[in-house]
Amino acid sequence: MNIVQNIVGKFQRVAEMILDVLEQRMDFISFEERLREELNELGREIIREVLEACDAYLRERREEREGWEIERRHQRKNILTQFGQVTYERTYYRHKESGEYAYLVDRAAGYGPHARVDTVLKAEVIDLGTELSYRKSGQEPSQVAREAVVSGTAVMNAIRSFDVEAEKGRLLSSATEKRRVAVLYVEADEDHVPGQGGGVHLPRLVYVHEGKEQVGKKRNKLKGLHYIAGVWNDVEELWLRVWDYIDSRYDTDHIERIFICGDGDQWIKKGLSIIPRSVFVLDRFHLDKYLVAAVGRNTGAYRKVWAELREGNKAGVEAVLKKAGEQASTPSQKKAVRECWRYIQRNWEGIMAYRRYPEANIGVSAEGHVSHILAARLSSRPSAWSRQGVDLMARLRALKANGQDVRGRYIAQKKQQLKPLKVELSVVVQERQRMIQVSREVFNNLPVLGGPKTQLRLILPCPGWWGLIQLPASYSGLTRSSNF
Repeated sequence: MNIVQNIVGKFQRVAEMILDVLEQRMDFISFEERLREELNELGREIIREVLEACDAYLRERREEREGWEIERRHQRKNILTQFGQVTYERTYYRHKESGEYAYLVDRAAGYGPHARVDTVLKAEVIDLGTELSYRKSGQEPSQVAREAVVSGTAVMNAIRSFDVEAEKGRLLSSATEKRRVAVLYVEADEDHVPGQGGGVHLPRLVYVHEGKEQVGKKRNKLKGLHYIAGVWNDVEELWLRVWDYIDSRYDTDHIERIFICGDGDQWIKKGLSIIPRSVFVLDRFHLDKYLVAAVGRNTGAYRKVWAELREGNKAGVEAVLKKAGEQASTPSQKKAVRECWRYIQRNWEGIMAYRRYPEANIGVSAEGHVSHILAARLSSRPSAWSRQGVDLMARLRALKANGQDVRGRYIAQKKQQLKPLKVELSVVVQERQRMIQVSREVFNNLPVLGGPKTQLRLILPCPGWWGLIQLPASYSGLTRSSNF
């Protein structure tokens, strides 16, 4: 392993470039661009050196690769990283008992047999993919490293490799002291997403909160907000997930009532059979849409229906709509009146909940949340999705809206599958000692320090600066192996 010897020249170039800026008056933008290129090249070289050093460690120590025999050496691999494309050489092995073939250093780095993109870069594009199209997400890293362009297909595959369900379990198990509240609100709605090959997918969004709290003179926000989203064929499974969350976060013995709010679809009302002490509340936004379609907005009939609803007079509502149906001039208008009355009949209990429970009168905002969490990425753009893609994206969007670090969570999942990289500790000690010597040589060889004295040379540190570098006493004489 000659990491110091091989990398130090690049450090020297970076140092010389900085000094050039100071001495030759390079403009700052040019300096930043050049610095980025130099540091990206340095990052690529360091990754190559570390991978090849670990490969050498495994190749030279049979005890670290028990059962694996060398098949071929100097096999090249290209991997796309956040610094750009890295090319390194590694050893190909065959297991003498199982007959399996593998590149052991690739396994140690978390690279599968056909991996072309590094895990950290995958994490970056997964996070970007929750906001941008797959194609744009793959192009975005090139703003930092020009070579770091990931295909849209690779972004999609990276997202599909993220185990979102593992995050669900982690969130439920991380609950601390359970909160005590008397009332909870559960709001629900769905998006309509075009499917590949035709048809429509219906990702569903359910969110739990404790009501509104004021955060400004004219602004409120939902307190204790938590989102659950995805495509569920089995609606019962969705509501069991909602109850698992409530049970993990709240002392359910102290909850007096849980309001389930929505547009009255049967999948939403299914929650009443799963969630204890629950009451359905109809979203007034959807009720208003039916009324406007039936009788118009600025009409006497519209105002009369709302007045009868506030009084809880079902017969009065029926009478107003019956008269409106008789006066309708077109078949479509008559149909709208009939549908409005049927909608009110189906959801009468949900309308009366506002009269029976004053605390239910906080308004339902499901439409806006669906627009922000789901539609903004899934249905507001002219694109078609697979069912799997819709499901994963809905769950990732909810995860992110819950304040979770998508990038960090993906990396944490992949780390669990890895063992520490290993190199010989005595070699590390030698490299540290070499670093002191090389640092002295680099400083003495910087062109700006030679020749006549300049203002720049006068302000630079004295040549004895390397004496500040010390080896820890505990490093002397060590020969055992170490995790790198």
